[in-house]
Amino acid sequence: MRRHFEGVHPECKDKPTNFFRRKYIELRKVQKCISYHSKTVNEKVLMASYLVSYRIAQAGEDQTVAENLIKPCVKDIIECMFDEKAAKVIDTIPLSNDTISRRIGESRECESYFNFSYKIH
Repeated sequence: MRRHFEGVHPECKDKPTNFFRRKYIELRKVQKCISYHSKTVNEKVLMASYLVSYRIAQAGEDQTVAENLIKPCVKDIIECMFDEKAAKVIDTIPLSNDTISRRIGESRECESYFNFSYKIH
């Protein structure tokens, strides 16, 4: 390990150990920030998918409307108002026919369960 350190990082060989501890702490902070950001983005993407599914179910529209109409329209709007990078986030939202059907089915099951629970009490 010493040979690697002296051969690959010779500029750091005389640095005190506190330097490396500080660098390690900075790296961990950045990793936590990145992890938190990606987690919140994934949660928001999932929530957006459920909200679109809910609106489609409320309107009684065909499930393919999300993938064929809503997603391209939202992407165009975001691209016009913000930038192409922001519009690429829209591509990560799962709005396929199968996904929308599954989400609508899940929400119907939840609704049936809550209606049943409410009638019992």
